[in-house]
Amino acid sequence: MELLIFYLTDNRRHFTFPHFIEMINKSERKNKFKLLILTHTNDTNFYIEQLQKSDICYDIKNVPENNNYLVKVNYACEYAEKSSIPYLMKCDNDIFIKSQTLDYMIDNLNLLENSRHLTLGPVLTSGIPGIEYFKEEFLDEVAQKQIEQMFLKTTFYNRDGASYEFLNQNTLCSNEWKKDDFFNNVKSMNHHYKGIHPIRINEESLQFLNTYIINNKERFMKNYELSIIDKDKSAYLCNSVFCIKTDTYKKIISNKSLYVDDFEEVPVNKYAWFNNMNHLFVKNGFAIHMYYNWKSNHISYEQDFCNKFFNS
Repeated sequence: MELLIFYLTDNRRHFTFPHFIEMINKSERKNKFKLLILTHTNDTNFYIEQLQKSDICYDIKNVPENNNYLVKVNYACEYAEKSSIPYLMKCDNDIFIKSQTLDYMIDNLNLLENSRHLTLGPVLTSGIPGIEYFKEEFLDEVAQKQIEQMFLKTTFYNRDGASYEFLNQNTLCSNEWKKDDFFNNVKSMNHHYKGIHPIRINEESLQFLNTYIINNKERFMKNYELSIIDKDKSAYLCNSVFCIKTDTYKKIISNKSLYVDDFEEVPVNKYAWFNNMNHLFVKNGFAIHMYYNWKSNHISYEQDFCNKFFNS
């Protein structure tokens, strides 16, 4: 077994899980990965019922409910280590990854043996920096121009101790969306929370993106020629799905000096900065991330997306 996919559950999103399983069950590399379900509520029977419809190798662990995120992360790392599984894939409960993308990632896990590369992930539709790759690889020229005009209407504001207002120079005070200038400005921020982009706060642009994906479902789901993007220079990885070496992940989550909150997103990014490492992405290897939790009532919007994308 080469890869342990650890799936971080949320009982509010049971509606996403059958679709997630249906997609990865089409993988041609199921003999190379194991799925570890990490839940914190009394819903193991739900996951067992869904998984029994597949031929995916899996395990389920129930952890204490309070402050369970890092408990789940640490358990997954220990599980992989004890099982001698060299690579981990973190996956949140609001992700849908194409089987072709997953298989290509599995086939290229060895790239993480290069000390220049920390993670390997899909092009996440609304991820950061994934949105920029997805926009260029999947949206037609007219749609690209439309969403970039929406980006320019974004009003950045300060939150979570980070000063984002100065980024309005790239939106409200600009006549053209220039991603490189934007990411360079984000990189210059003297703050650890750099997971910022218009797609995260501009609701019009994210709704436009999701509607475009729904309207182009057949084209989205088809197979493409895949390759590795290895020259990414964006400021920050804000993706809730990525592969990483098990021993490297253990170093990161065990280093308390890297933490600023109860999540490992900042530690992963700090480790990359301190060790001059970058993040790899699969060109044309798509995965869906629907909404950010900064949007009010995002769960209901996710349900609507799933109904339109999977059930119509």
